[in-house]
Amino acid sequence: MKKWVISGAAILNPDKTSESVNILIEGDKISSVSEKDINTPVKINASGVISTGLINSHDHLLGNYYPKVGNGPYENWLPWDNDLKSAPVYQERCQIENRDLYLLGAYRNLVSGVTTVSDHMPHFVAEPFYDLLPLKAIRNYALAHSVASFYLAWGDGIDVEYKKALENDMPFITHCSEGFDKETVQDVVVLDKKGGLGDHSVLIHGLAFSESDIDLIKKKGASVVWCGDSNMFMYNKTTNIKMLLDKKVNVCIGTDSSMSGGLNLLYEMMFDKKLYKKLYAEELPDETIYRMVTVNPAKAFRLRNSGEIKPGYTADLLVVRDRGGSYVNSVVASDLRDISLVVIGGLPAYGDAEFAGLFSSLGVKYQEVVVAGVEKVIIGDLLGLLKRINRAVGFKKEYPFLPVHY
Repeated sequence: MKKWVISGAAILNPDKTSESVNILIEGDKISSVSEKDINTPVKINASGVISTGLINSHDHLLGNYYPKVGNGPYENWLPWDNDLKSAPVYQERCQIENRDLYLLGAYRNLVSGVTTVSDHMPHFVAEPFYDLLPLKAIRNYALAHSVASFYLAWGDGIDVEYKKALENDMPFITHCSEGFDKETVQDVVVLDKKGGLGDHSVLIHGLAFSESDIDLIKKKGASVVWCGDSNMFMYNKTTNIKMLLDKKVNVCIGTDSSMSGGLNLLYEMMFDKKLYKKLYAEELPDETIYRMVTVNPAKAFRLRNSGEIKPGYTADLLVVRDRGGSYVNSVVASDLRDISLVVIGGLPAYGDAEFAGLFSSLGVKYQEVVVAGVEKVIIGDLLGLLKRINRAVGFKKEYPFLPVHY
């Protein structure tokens, strides 16, 4: 079992910050968090702010490409999907193997500090690729694409899928109230009647939530995922996020795919903060945003021992540059250049070139890359992936969400 120690300027948890603390990692778990020095052969001082790894609560890894496609605002998701399928960039994307699209979506998340992503796709589509990814995708879930009659045929029906969620203590994930047509505005009521609304439910988007809908969601204990950038791009409207937070609904943040949503989760946090200020003329606290990418999704997706830095918890960690203000702001306001180190399951997965020795000491193979102008090391074969995609589409493709120099 690999054993090593990481220390930093501060250790940030959703409810507490500690300074000059050492984290002992054994295997894939955090063994101890202590102010006392711990002697191990492998020990690093990360100097920045150590956070639990970020959780992206909504993405479609297979659908990540660039640029965005759409000519909204739309009434619901279906006309956007029709525009997507008829766009030249979609035909370009179709030249790429599904394996490589999955890897592209995964690296997009990894370089932004995400250690776990909710990939909203049917199991038979996604499962062949999850073991290939450089980060964690949530694997245990029940799902429906959406609630209204024009849904995609994902899963075995709302009632059956929710029963699976209860029996296996896993989330039931669905797009909900994503639009304004006569059917979609009734999604929450219909979902409840079909037996799909409860404390295992994770509802994506919620554009048309009424106050009574939100009251019912709160009563049932369901969670909601906010994808502000995607919502504004497709519909020029987002969910009533202030009411959801005021009523203490468990809210998480997701990016959606890059063909409709934000560049990455770091961008999404900043976008959502600005959007909240624009909509409500008040600040959305950094602490609230931080919870929406850590402990809240850990609760929503029933990720036991995740979302915080505690003994016995999974060693999914993120180190960011200390920006000099509050420690939580160093995470919430960070950009790609600020990501110093990402640890997944107790092993380094991505970081500044200065941590190459850590990768080697722990027996982790890495590749040297330059991301956003900064020398980095990363697991897997990112450069080979980008070259394969270039061959498939016939030119050197560039992505603002994965600015790799090669």
